[in-house]
Amino acid sequence: MSDVKYRFRTVSYRKGLTMDLSKLRYTIALAEELNFTRAAERCHISQPPLSRAIRDIEDKVGTKLFERSKHHVQITPAGTSFVNTARKIIDLLESGALAARETADGLGGSLTIGFGGSMVYSLIPALVRQFRSAVPNVAIDFCTIPITGQLEALREGRLDIGVIRMPINDAMIAHHIIHTEPLIIALPNNHPLARNSEEVNIGELEYCSFISYETRMGYNFHTDLLELCRTVDFSPMIAHVAPNTEGVIGIVACGEGVAIVPASARHLSIDGATFRNLKVPRKAQKLSSVRFALAWNRESTSATARQFLSLFGVELA
Repeated sequence: MSDVKYRFRTVSYRKGLTMDLSKLRYTIALAEELNFTRAAERCHISQPPLSRAIRDIEDKVGTKLFERSKHHVQITPAGTSFVNTARKIIDLLESGALAARETADGLGGSLTIGFGGSMVYSLIPALVRQFRSAVPNVAIDFCTIPITGQLEALREGRLDIGVIRMPINDAMIAHHIIHTEPLIIALPNNHPLARNSEEVNIGELEYCSFISYETRMGYNFHTDLLELCRTVDFSPMIAHVAPNTEGVIGIVACGEGVAIVPASARHLSIDGATFRNLKVPRKAQKLSSVRFALAWNRESTSATARQFLSLFGVELA
């Protein structure tokens, strides 16, 4: 530790008292070696400059730190106290320098991740575990926020990374698709379609009441539902809407209708609701899944965000 060279040249630890950090290192070396020759060799200087540095330190402190004789060096109680403090100063500066380098390289500092809906039950834990394993020293802040709110927060710099359901129609926001999952059907436990099979044909839902997402919060999921149903020539009867997947499934569990939701909704343990796979015709295949993407502000990307993105195949220039 004592051989580390610093770009910082002086430190002030008491009003009116400044000290060259190299002299702190010299003092620590002499305290540990108790021999001027060995301490000078350790510091890669000759003995006279070391002796002058120690005298200068003592003059500034105002007391002797070492007792010297021709063949003997002994540290004083004041010297022990001073050296203990000097070590703390050196350690603190080393820690600060390391933290600064890590932050500049995206290996330290903080990362704010936004997400919403059922992603917290499957996608987010996997992403965070992978990042935490590779970059353990970054502090992660989580922000539960709907998709439209994430886009605004990314534009304003309040989020580093958003995990957002496609599509993303914002020129300022870049994205990288990382996950696709099928849509499934959520049914009340006592619904006739829940009794027979693990799969429900979408055409069988024509006369069901639907629970859908609020358009403002769901970011076009409601529109996607309408389009999916129209591929098999019916328009869903919307009985209720909710702001998120938890709300949608909760209303289903009340027996108020059925809902088409991402497969990750299976992770929700809400008594009264059950799930079945959704069978759609070939012409509707593209509408029968949802894609999730990492999103970031293309004009302002933090070092930690770059580090996060690189783990998932995104290399920014």
